[in-house]
Amino acid sequence: MTLRLARLPLIATCALLAWAGPASAQSSLSDTGKKKLPRLFAEAVSAAADSTVRVQADGKDASLGTIVSPDGYILTKGSEVRGAIAVVLRDGSAYDAEQVGYDRTSDLALLKIDADRLKPVTFAASKSAEVGNWVAAVGTGSEPIAVGVISAGARKLYGEQAFIENGNKGYLGINLGDPDDQEGVLITRVEPGAAAAKAGLKARDIIFQVAGKAVKNRDGLIELMEKYKPSDSVTVRVRRGDEEMDVLVKLGSKSDFDRGSFQNAMGGALSGRRTGFPMVIQHDTVIRPTDCGGPLVDLEGRVLGVNIARAGRVETWALPGDVAMKVYKDIRAAKSSSTVSK
Repeated sequence: MTLRLARLPLIATCALLAWAGPASAQSSLSDTGKKKLPRLFAEAVSAAADSTVRVQADGKDASLGTIVSPDGYILTKGSEVRGAIAVVLRDGSAYDAEQVGYDRTSDLALLKIDADRLKPVTFAASKSAEVGNWVAAVGTGSEPIAVGVISAGARKLYGEQAFIENGNKGYLGINLGDPDDQEGVLITRVEPGAAAAKAGLKARDIIFQVAGKAVKNRDGLIELMEKYKPSDSVTVRVRRGDEEMDVLVKLGSKSDFDRGSFQNAMGGALSGRRTGFPMVIQHDTVIRPTDCGGPLVDLEGRVLGVNIARAGRVETWALPGDVAMKVYKDIRAAKSSSTVSK
């Protein structure tokens, strides 16, 4: 494991070396060590904390936000922000916020508050996120909300991780395919004991409606299902051979039949949207879903990216800084174009 310790005092360096182990930083610390470790990163997070805000939706904490422009523009985790939005700065001052735009691929929303002279972050290059380096998740306080190490540098996602999906939604428990020459979604497999199996859905059934709304393809079904939670009941209309029928399904949780999801859930609440990002930096800090949206820094205080999802038991993902800044610029450009056209 490579450790960058140049900026820490000798006592802190010795402490980190004593605590570091072959497993994740979180799992290798004693309870006492976990409490003391964040204090050693106070200097590293001090600058970025001035660029971090608390985002509230309908009066409740929803996420953190990262200031990206001195004139009031803030990036945050968009899927967590619904309803009336407010932003609380580090000094305690509060502002109503407008959502300027949302990028579904990155799950970043751009907020605007009526304030100026804010301190924006300066992102480091993606290559600065090297495997084994210590990192800290920044909040609005003088100490980080969590610390850990980078377990994978900036990388693309593949397979199921590349699909945009709400991991906390209600699950049918089916595998999906495309039917021949018709709209809808083909059920290729029904998980034993899952919600679909209990309701009587079968492999080769074709789903073409959910709650009276048409389903044209896999993405359409996933998008519709994101609105439902475990234990919700929903009517699914299927075509079985030449027959059409409505099936009432009481939705389950993915952890009901997925051992990996069950084990991940044991580590605490995970972000609902935790897949489908264009590129991520993987680190092992343990943060709450409501603490996503803030900066990730290294020991030098360099801002590597924006924490975007608590993705697993000891796995958090951050969007690299260049991805975050591209989203910011694209949303502002789109907003300017629409304003000019009016």
